[in-house]
Amino acid sequence: MMKYTSADYYTFASEIYLACKGIGTDEQRIINVITQCTLEDLSQVSRTFYASYGQSLTRLLRKDTSGNFQKLVCGSFEGRYQYWARKIRESIKGQGTDERVLIELILMANTEDIAVISEEYFRVARTDMLDDISDDIAKNADWARLLRGWICQMRYARGTQEQDAEDLHTAAKGFGTDENVFIRILCSSTKEEFSQICDIYARKYKKTLRQTIVKEFSGNSEKAFLLAHDSLLSSVNGCCYIIRDSIKGIGTRDRSLVNISVLFRDRHNQLINEVYMQYGSLAKDIKGDTSGWYKKTLLQMWKAQ
Repeated sequence: MMKYTSADYYTFASEIYLACKGIGTDEQRIINVITQCTLEDLSQVSRTFYASYGQSLTRLLRKDTSGNFQKLVCGSFEGRYQYWARKIRESIKGQGTDERVLIELILMANTEDIAVISEEYFRVARTDMLDDISDDIAKNADWARLLRGWICQMRYARGTQEQDAEDLHTAAKGFGTDENVFIRILCSSTKEEFSQICDIYARKYKKTLRQTIVKEFSGNSEKAFLLAHDSLLSSVNGCCYIIRDSIKGIGTRDRSLVNISVLFRDRHNQLINEVYMQYGSLAKDIKGDTSGWYKKTLLQMWKAQ
């Protein structure tokens, strides 16, 4: 995407103002601004709007839009890490913990993301994110232990790829699974070494590590360990897994679909369609499960044709 100037931010802010002015809302005009900008750009547009018109851009959009379309556009102007931290807090502080959303929000964050999200969470909530999450989720569930490990991830090149592949195979062999081995390797491997571990595992044992995870885990743990596997190999793979999971289950999981689209479309919209082909057509899946301006925004956000 282009690098914009202050004058460009003023132009974008004016576009939003004109889109909401008068009777009716020009939704396409709003979408056009969002899809031209990164989340960092849109945060600047939001500040420029306040400086230019003396009112909150997101408050105006909430008044002029509705439903999932509203959640997409308002989230896009909030700021990446403000939105990310707020959604984590909502997932554990609402009416019952939304464990699937929490799993997605944590396991899609890399080391740098975790540091900034934790700072933002403390700024808003005045409590430690890890403490809040630990207090709210199961203490001994495999997926919960993986989340706590992921938040505290320490990635370094160990040079033990062959041994790690063997340890994973042994951990899944026989009766029961040694989840600690999976957690240790998922939370400490670099992307480069984890990719090598997966290649070695597939070559030596004639099946993928992903296939082993599906066989060894179930429920939230299966989702968590699969997502950790996919996002560690490539964040775009993690996005594809969440999108597919959101729209191909029993009913659409719009919370997950909105979150992943707000947080990652500017990072991955050049690659998402190609990588998603392992599941089918992204455009077809979005069109089949969503409607209206919500559908149009998702298609344009992800450049899905």
